[in-house]
Amino acid sequence: MKTNAKADAQSIIDMADKTGFSVSVRGSIMTVTKTFTAGNSEAFRECDMMYGCTLELLPRTSPGSDWGSDGGGVGGGIAFNSGHFKMNRSGGSKRILAALTKLLLDKAK
Repeated sequence: MKTNAKADAQSIIDMADKTGFSVSVRGSIMTVTKTFTAGNSEAFRECDMMYGCTLELLPRTSPGSDWGSDGGGVGGGIAFNSGHFKMNRSGGSKRILAALTKLLLDKAK
């Protein structure tokens, strides 16, 4: 079942704004980022708990994965020390990614 790609893309932007994340698209990858005070464990945990609210709004339509600086790997330590949290999703809906790219460009104007 096809959904309204523009509405789905706007939902991603709205959730990112609500949770303090920035969203970007490069090619077929959506990225969410958030900065916080380096070494602040509470702020890192908040990022680690909240990124999925935005990332999971991009449905997968082909094989892909999520990766980045979550607390489950080395990237988490790097994010904690740098204050820059970043997660990526591949395999997302091309229609929604295209709509998201257009909305982000319009928002930047």
